[in-house]
Amino acid sequence: MGIRPAATRAAHACQRPRLRAGALLSLSALAISAIALAGVGAGNVTDARLASEASGDSWLVKGGSLAQMQYSPLGDITDSNVNRLGLAWLTEFSTPMGITAEPLVVDGVIYLSAPRSIVYAIDGATGEIQWTFDPKVNLGLSIEGSSGARTNRGVAVWAGRVYVGTGDCRLVAIDAQHGTEVWHARVCDPSQAGITGAPRVARGKVFIGHAGADSHVRGSIAAFDAQTGKELWRFWTVPGDPSKGFESRSVELAAKTWSGPSWWKQGGGTVWDPITCDAKTGLLLFGTSKAFLHDTPTGQTALPGAKLFSGSIVAVRADTGEYVWHYQTSTPRRQTENFHIVLADLPIGGKTRHVAMSAARNGTYYVLDAATGELLSASPLVPQGLPKALAGWGPDQLDYPGVVLGGVEDCAEGCFGVRNWWPMSYDPRSRLTYVPIMDRRRGASAPGSLPMVGRLIAWDPVARETRWSVEHPVIVNGGVLSTAGNLVFQGEGTGEFAAYAADSGRKLWSLRTGSAIDGVPVTYRVGGEQYVIVPIGWGSVFRLFATASMTATEESRYGPTRLLAFRLGGTKAYPYPNASSPEVPHPPAQTFPADAVKRGAELVGDFGCTGCHSPRLEGSGRWVIDGGIPDLRYAPREVHRDWYAILLGGSHRENGMLSFAAPIEIPPTPAMTVSQADDIHAYVIDRAWFAYERQRKTSKPN
Repeated sequence: MGIRPAATRAAHACQRPRLRAGALLSLSALAISAIALAGVGAGNVTDARLASEASGDSWLVKGGSLAQMQYSPLGDITDSNVNRLGLAWLTEFSTPMGITAEPLVVDGVIYLSAPRSIVYAIDGATGEIQWTFDPKVNLGLSIEGSSGARTNRGVAVWAGRVYVGTGDCRLVAIDAQHGTEVWHARVCDPSQAGITGAPRVARGKVFIGHAGADSHVRGSIAAFDAQTGKELWRFWTVPGDPSKGFESRSVELAAKTWSGPSWWKQGGGTVWDPITCDAKTGLLLFGTSKAFLHDTPTGQTALPGAKLFSGSIVAVRADTGEYVWHYQTSTPRRQTENFHIVLADLPIGGKTRHVAMSAARNGTYYVLDAATGELLSASPLVPQGLPKALAGWGPDQLDYPGVVLGGVEDCAEGCFGVRNWWPMSYDPRSRLTYVPIMDRRRGASAPGSLPMVGRLIAWDPVARETRWSVEHPVIVNGGVLSTAGNLVFQGEGTGEFAAYAADSGRKLWSLRTGSAIDGVPVTYRVGGEQYVIVPIGWGSVFRLFATASMTATEESRYGPTRLLAFRLGGTKAYPYPNASSPEVPHPPAQTFPADAVKRGAELVGDFGCTGCHSPRLEGSGRWVIDGGIPDLRYAPREVHRDWYAILLGGSHRENGMLSFAAPIEIPPTPAMTVSQADDIHAYVIDRAWFAYERQRKTSKPN
């Protein structure tokens, strides 16, 4: 599988230090820091607290603990009383994009990020917003940053500060008490990439990566001093231009697994979300994205070679960034990427093993030794097979251990793999993992229905089998929370928020919210009461590059963005939204010929328009510009009038619509000609007329 794992020594970078007997005057800097912070008010999270706190009253870090199990030991709400769950409060947010984040809760205060990296501090007992922080993200620096800024997956809290990444490549530290900026640091090149994932913090270091693999951006992950913002180390996940030298021995060795002309221009291997700090080994584990295809005069092709460390789970020493081991889930010609990594102790082979578990995009559930990277098992979560798209490629890409293909990879369009970033949940009591996946529809499909479904499965990582499965009508659904009350919570793209029995999968309680749910539920206790909260509202980057019907329903895409809080005996009436699709404005006359429309349909893909405005320009079903991506079918008259100014003149750059008049380096995009702008305009008008006529017939847009 490439580079051999280095010998692992316990750096203890993510755990509380132990004092030797008699060493009363030899306190480590960490211990002194923990003592000094004992009186910190808002945002009081430290290594010592993470290591000792087991009540579940707070949700201090992403995943609920450094192991990121997405599990809570709270058991006030159980499978026997969850039917009494009611709304305690809700908080409304004014944003055209829904919230796709996992809230953190520290001593009764909720810290939640929204699109454009806006951060809120919210009273956990009442839902009242205490402060709001807006980092004023610059949307006009890059296409990747403009797209990425529309979503944000969460924050980190540490020693009185809240940390958030931005679409223009900044890591910002915010005072947890007052909501003011303390410092910011540059994580990546804002002319190329942006940040969508949540930072992680341990032992005074903030760890964060960035997005951009789809745009040929070279991946990396970096550690920053939590107090000062100084960059302490950076691990490059894939090599750069060899003529400029290599940053480390590991990058130099990885370069030997790449080949082909100008191979370093492929980029990839970005760490756009999954980061886990292991308290037992002192290792930082993270998942990398794929390597992009190589551009040639006749199209794109996959260059040979393993292309390390793309499509891999990688472990480095959290203190120094030194490489320790990796396990690659990709093959040279079939690149995949990796998501949420969970740590646990499992009985395997007659002994207890400390493992890292992850389910990659390819639909395989991997169990690895967390200290060495040794593969312990690799099991398909769904029936697998060779996708039709790879027919004729031969079987050699299947010869790599643990790599299996299938699930919705085999669909005719919109093939996004079996897994994505939405976190799974591991219950250490039942030893089951609850995994949100995308799957092929089983059995006959109704006329007009999608060939894919969403699914929540209970997976036994030791027996390597599914215990139960629940099917969802929309393929993209929210993250998962399990609790000691034998409960599993998940929100759906349909807008339903539900609780299932963890042992059987039986649905015990649900609420129709009227808004698609792409966020992650968490639970906490304040004032002696256990709460379950979930952000709702149609969000995530999927909303931009996927067809709307794959991520929401005709109703749920128009629902409001809210944070909902539930408790036993909650009596607040839920204000069900009275949302509906707006009227499509009368489009301008179609004066372009049919062949221009046909060319425009190709060009919107060539220039990346569909990456923000969605395939076939289906968009969000409304005209939104204040932080959202507008649906071009709803374009007002002035947009058609100013078409050249927008596409070629950059008049809307501050809203994230860059000019295409000159070549764009990242992603590699040629200059757009006037005739090409006309062809794209022809296609937009054609799609607007299609939506207009359909709405007249059905009273709803496509």
